[in-house]
Amino acid sequence: MGRRGLVDVEAQADAMAHMRRAARSLRAFDVDTFTLDSAGPRTGRDPEPGSDGDHAVVAAGALITACTTFVDDLCVDIAALLMTRVDAVAADVVGREDGPLSRLPQAYGDHYTVDFARRLLVATVSVTGRLAEPDWIPIACLAEQLALYLVVEEAASLLDRYGLDDDPRARYQFFEEQAFENDAHLRLFDEAPELAGSRAGDPISAWFTPFYDGFYVHPYVEPRF
Repeated sequence: MGRRGLVDVEAQADAMAHMRRAARSLRAFDVDTFTLDSAGPRTGRDPEPGSDGDHAVVAAGALITACTTFVDDLCVDIAALLMTRVDAVAADVVGREDGPLSRLPQAYGDHYTVDFARRLLVATVSVTGRLAEPDWIPIACLAEQLALYLVVEEAASLLDRYGLDDDPRARYQFFEEQAFENDAHLRLFDEAPELAGSRAGDPISAWFTPFYDGFYVHPYVEPRF
């Protein structure tokens, strides 16, 4: 964040209009999930411009917009890895500071291969697609939760980039409390490389294991036999 003020008034207005339109695709959560006071009165889909309800609508639209940009950027990262013609790690190949793979927990960087990136893409599409469902289907695994967390970070960055909110990250606090199963994804960012590297086998395979019995992941990300 921190890029506020680099866009003109017209670009800001265009971005705000785009976010309001994009918010229509969010059905799994009410718009008031993105108000700063979640205990306040319910917010409609067409609140008064400039009101807190309007900011909530824009934040909802930023989340949907971030879903598309994150998927696009992850496809770019995968293409960069594939061009090497080897299953190289992302840190050595992608070289994009803002790319999705570079934003993952760095302790596990040696495991971010083409195969992993493809599975992460499918997990991302799975979890973000559920935002368009009429009811929220719980996050199934750590990879889905991590992907949605990075999408939320990107959404907050969009709000900040266009100067659309005074406290972009706070807009998503209640949403994360409602959508996420736990905070296991945050603990990944605190792990030291030597700890992650000391684990036998492929430590990130567990990221695609369902959290609980009765939770199901996309067949593509399940263990291959």
